[in-house]
Amino acid sequence: MNATAEKHEKPVTIIVNAQPKPWDEKEISYEQVVKLAFPNPPPNVVITYTVEYERAAGKKPDGSLVAGQSVHVKDGTIFNVTETGRS
Repeated sequence: MNATAEKHEKPVTIIVNAQPKPWDEKEISYEQVVKLAFPNPPPNVVITYTVEYERAAGKKPDGSLVAGQSVHVKDGTIFNVTETGRS
């Protein structure tokens, strides 16, 4: 988590690949979601992921994330992270 990130008053629960995860920041990045979904990727392998979300906070409650993007979260935001390629 980022020390300068804006925090929720209390942690919310987000759902990542059907698993509840506590989260205390108001935003989450593509990279952070992937790390929650796949905390121990195989070494020396480049893997790409598809990240789709629903029930997010803000103007775009549903959509997808790519590397470098983030989304505002609220209690109950759902993320589905799937491996889409290896190189």
